[in-house]
Amino acid sequence: MADDISPISIPQNSVEIIDVYEEVFLLYTEGIPSEWQHKQIISQKEVYVDVMIDDRLIIKIAQNQSLLAARGATGTVLWNPSIMLSKFMFNHRKWLNLSPDKTKVLELGSGCGLTGISLATSLVKLMALTDQATVLPHLWKNVKRNLNDDLILSKVLVIELNWGEEIDKNILSEHWDYVIASDCIYNEFIVNSFVETLVKLCNYNRLIKINEGGQDVDEMIKMTKPTIAIISLELRSDIVHLEFLNEMKRKNFIMWRLPNSMLGSDFEKGYVIYIAWIRDGSGS
Repeated sequence: MADDISPISIPQNSVEIIDVYEEVFLLYTEGIPSEWQHKQIISQKEVYVDVMIDDRLIIKIAQNQSLLAARGATGTVLWNPSIMLSKFMFNHRKWLNLSPDKTKVLELGSGCGLTGISLATSLVKLMALTDQATVLPHLWKNVKRNLNDDLILSKVLVIELNWGEEIDKNILSEHWDYVIASDCIYNEFIVNSFVETLVKLCNYNRLIKINEGGQDVDEMIKMTKPTIAIISLELRSDIVHLEFLNEMKRKNFIMWRLPNSMLGSDFEKGYVIYIAWIRDGSGS
C-alpha cells in the first residue's frame, strides 16, 4: 500500500491497483472463466420489477426501454452492476460506516435510481441522484414510487449532471463522503469526462464561493476526510477498462479492487468493485 493513510479500512484480499496493465491482464484472462457470459439478472423487458436488496427491503423499479433510443441514454432499464452495488452498499453498511445522521452520498449516472433509493430509505443523511436531463423524469418516478414519506424525500436530491460539464453549485457546496457509480464505464469516449467529474467531486481541497459582506469571495477549504469513490463494473471491454484505470492513475487516485467474496454470489465472476480516493486531495 502507498504511504498515504487510508480513509477506510481495506478488507483482506483486496488488491491495490499499481500496474494497470497487470490488473487488466488478470481480470480479462484469469478473472473471467471461458464459460462466463453476460446474463441479465432481471429482465429489461419488464415494465415494473421488484428488486430484493435484502429480506427487509424491496425496491420497486419502473423500466422504460423506449427511452434507450435517446442519444446516450442507457439508464432507464436496470443493469446488473447497479443491482450488485445496491446490495453491496446495504450489506456492508457497517464497514462503510453509513449513518442516517451524517453520511452524504452522491451517485453518478443514477439511471433508474435503484442504489440511491435503497440508501435513502434508512442509511444516509443526504442522497444525491444525478443523470442527464432526459433521464430525470423517469428517475423521479422511481424515487417517488419508493420514497413516499416527506421526511425521507427531504433528504434526496435529483439533479442534472452531465459528465465533463459544469456542476451544479448545490452539489459542489457539499462535502460528499462517497461518490458512487455503477456500469458507467462502457465506452472509451466517455471515460475522460467521467473521471474529470469524479475529480471535481472527490477533490477535498476545493475552491468554493462564500458570501462576505454581500460579495462572493473565493475560499479554499480542506475537508478532514477524503471523498471515497465506489465504482462497480461489469467486465465488458479490456480496452475501455484499461483506459479507465489509466485515467484514474493520471488523476492521482489510489485504487483498490475489493475481493470477489464481498460482491455476492451472483457477481463473483465477471464483475468488479473498486474503491478509490485522490492521493492527497491534489487531483487536477
